[in-house]
Amino acid sequence: MEDKVKINIQVGEVKHPLTVRKDDEPIYREAARLINERLITYQTKYRAAQLPQEFILSFAAVDIAARYVRLQRQTSTQPVEDALRDLTGQLQDFLREGDV
Repeated sequence: MEDKVKINIQVGEVKHPLTVRKDDEPIYREAARLINERLITYQTKYRAAQLPQEFILSFAAVDIAARYVRLQRQTSTQPVEDALRDLTGQLQDFLREGDV
């Protein structure tokens, strides 16, 4: 059975009580820190515009999601798949030559 812990994280002005796997606690805390950091950035940037908090939060969410997508694309498995396809072709050629 997985060890679970109850934690409280704060995002902006909202406290979130969560139950998470003990091993995941640092991940949730870092996620909250990242969101709060982005919130402060956008609150500062758009202070003069006096935008509602939900606009600021949505800017932060889009920013973080874009970073996530960028990271996913950087860690593509395509180069590995290409290398495996090439090696498979070479192996098949080698095995065909052995049949002669």
